[in-house]
Amino acid sequence: MKRYRLFSLLLAAVLFVAAPPHAAAQYEAFAHPDVPFSDMAYRGIDPDAADVCCARFLADPPGEYEALVALYDEIYTQRELAALRMYENPDDEALAAESERASADFSRAADAIYLALSEALAGADGAALAALMPEGEAEAFSDYAPSDKTDFAALDEENALVQAYYSLPYDDDFEENAAALYLRLVAVRRDEAARAGYDSYADYAYAALNAREYDSADTRALARVVRERLAPLYVRCMRALDRRDMPWDDEDTPDDAEILDALRTHMGEVAPELSEALDYLCRNGLYRIGGAPLYDTGFTTLLPSYRAPFLFNHVEGRFAAFQSTVHEFGHFNAMYHDPTPMLYQYAGTDVSEIQSQALELLFIPSLADILVGGDEAGRDYVTLYAVAQLLSSVVDGCMYDEFEQAVYENESLTPAALNTLEESLCRAYGLDALYDYEPFWCYIPHLFDQPFYYVSYAASALPALHIWLRSLDDRAAAAQTYLRVSEARTDAWFLDVLYDNDLCDVTNPAEVERLVRALNERLNPLIAPEASPAPYYAAAALALAVGVGAIAIRKRKNKA
Repeated sequence: MKRYRLFSLLLAAVLFVAAPPHAAAQYEAFAHPDVPFSDMAYRGIDPDAADVCCARFLADPPGEYEALVALYDEIYTQRELAALRMYENPDDEALAAESERASADFSRAADAIYLALSEALAGADGAALAALMPEGEAEAFSDYAPSDKTDFAALDEENALVQAYYSLPYDDDFEENAAALYLRLVAVRRDEAARAGYDSYADYAYAALNAREYDSADTRALARVVRERLAPLYVRCMRALDRRDMPWDDEDTPDDAEILDALRTHMGEVAPELSEALDYLCRNGLYRIGGAPLYDTGFTTLLPSYRAPFLFNHVEGRFAAFQSTVHEFGHFNAMYHDPTPMLYQYAGTDVSEIQSQALELLFIPSLADILVGGDEAGRDYVTLYAVAQLLSSVVDGCMYDEFEQAVYENESLTPAALNTLEESLCRAYGLDALYDYEPFWCYIPHLFDQPFYYVSYAASALPALHIWLRSLDDRAAAAQTYLRVSEARTDAWFLDVLYDNDLCDVTNPAEVERLVRALNERLNPLIAPEASPAPYYAAAALALAVGVGAIAIRKRKNKA
């Protein structure tokens, strides 16, 4: 499935930001019912009722097909509603327990649906059923192997450990307790990969959980370029920012009304087509944006029974409140325009993160209007600050992918060794020039909840930065490129999206190096001559360094 560009090296001399003309983007039109989030009731999931529905389906596969697809939408919606209630009230133990139960019930009901499809496709009505399914899906479900008691027990254990992490208090014992939970999770997941026939959990996570066309060898090659070429640029940007005063009051965190009012005022400046989904979000209250007591994370999920995305974002700080909500809206907009039933949606994390991160970059001029108005020096600061966030996504994405690969390959690591590993990687990426090391990996939920997701921030930020470079020469063309990327459905292959839109192929080190050179040229005027500032302390530096990396998107795990 790897689709590398055949002539990338031959084209190395071509201007990197150039792109041939493409047809204008156009979203597919389909119905979006207006159902306020307050009217979406949580009822839970009944696996026995799912079994009854599957039995009816097996008796008449073509006639009951739509009901089975709707059932999957319903159980997915109920699982996500349970999770949202838990994230809104993270200290409520009853809601946490209910979310854990809903996740387990979803797994069992989904397994029954997958198995029913497999059995029906092998039966007398198999051809008629296959004709009703999207292209290629009949083949995918025909080979489905049902989960056994061992699989379900392992999944329950994994879910319980993840839930235990989310329930840990932020006290003096947090780091030690998180490390113990993490190593238990790693052991459970290694066994999961072995049962699935994989030699390593990294390969399993890349292929089966994240539907990637590239593998860990590709990301190791990417990491080498990032360490040697892009990380120094990131350090220079951070030092330049440290020498200047922030031209806005970052402690003035806006509330949800101010954030959404600003987005509704300015989002059409990126592209008018983006306003439809934003109006839908506001009209139906499909968001939770704010500070405590909301759980400290951000994600966007889909409630497919209502064809409605939902945006969740814990915000702190004026810049991050606007920019992280723009990031999540990139996910929301893409989900809003994707009519694919949930049963056939895949965990296309890399494409989805271009959809979010490129929107952040294209929103920079509007963000400057919001934060500093017409102050030119302030606008330059906003630009450098925002681009530094994306550079940190690349650096952190590669660094923590290296961290995860090392952890899952080494069965003898201790909690202390996890910190040592992270510290050595920080030095390798030159981050010791910015801050004094303190353990940080244990504060990243992705490592616990979404293993090997983090590299998607790096893989997607690079083409997003390419779109930004293009916008500096032709903003309208860059907006059209973005809209075409945002049209991509969850089954779109990442490398195809890059190729079709003439964006940087992250599996080709030569193209990545060329992108870094172009970034240096564009950013050099914004970076004053180097000084030798004192290193940041970890709390100050990592608040920016994690930036976008603290944002998650909740998607179902892809079928193996």
